[in-house]
Amino acid sequence: MEIILNKLNGFCAGSSNTIKQAIRILEQYEEKIYCLGEILHNERVIGSLEDKGMITINSIDEVPDGAKLIFRAHGETKDNYLEVKNKNIMLFDFTCPKVKKIHDKVESNSKDSFVIIIGKKTHPEVVGTKSFAGDNSYVIENENDIDDCFNKVIESNLNSIYICSQTTYSSEKFNEITDFIQSKYDNYTYIIDNTTCPATKNRQDETSRLCDSVDAMIVIGGKHSSNTLELANIAREKLDKVFLVQDISDLEDIDLSNINKLGVSSGASTPNEVTNEIIDYINNKYN
Repeated sequence: MEIILNKLNGFCAGSSNTIKQAIRILEQYEEKIYCLGEILHNERVIGSLEDKGMITINSIDEVPDGAKLIFRAHGETKDNYLEVKNKNIMLFDFTCPKVKKIHDKVESNSKDSFVIIIGKKTHPEVVGTKSFAGDNSYVIENENDIDDCFNKVIESNLNSIYICSQTTYSSEKFNEITDFIQSKYDNYTYIIDNTTCPATKNRQDETSRLCDSVDAMIVIGGKHSSNTLELANIAREKLDKVFLVQDISDLEDIDLSNINKLGVSSGASTPNEVTNEIIDYINNKYN
């Protein structure tokens, strides 16, 4: 079996910076360091940081006044920033700079335009971004949300619409949805801002190209990682055999014996060491 690895693997810049900074402050301070939500959507990474003393929580209510708290790369809501300030919490804000820039854009454009965010409604990044957009905003996850969205647009009495994207959303799907919106609702002024992260788009494009030269694809990443799931979706558009795995244990029930060429791609929150372990496992078993 020939194994072909996606050229773009390992942590993205935002994920890498978040982990490095988290390790730095965990080593610097002896007291508890809290993190609001999963710092990255990767159980192995989370476990490693929790072994160093990080405590993952689901609500700022769990953080004592004056304690230390991490905001993860996905970003947080406007209300959470206010709550941190009111509780006199020492904040380490590791929000990805690209996400922070989207927050600024959304807040600025919301003054004169209805804001549409294209992405997964429940994803923490999207929840945070929407909080900066105010009441005249809507999240479109797929084409089925468009008509309901424009009922809200009509109610707003705004003639201008600003559209942006979750950073890990498919750039191709973003373009398809925005083209459809403009063709169906053509009596508005549009500001189309494809804020898909370039690193995400490049990884998606490379995964798609890789699918053209292999018989099957292994996609490595956390079960809740949006960008990893999108890589798997892209691969499934071209291949019948696509396997989403988090670690070696997920390979135990997968038969790759009839695969001649296997592609391997990983999400932006997957450490290189995990990818290397999986490749070694496959090589030892089938080659």
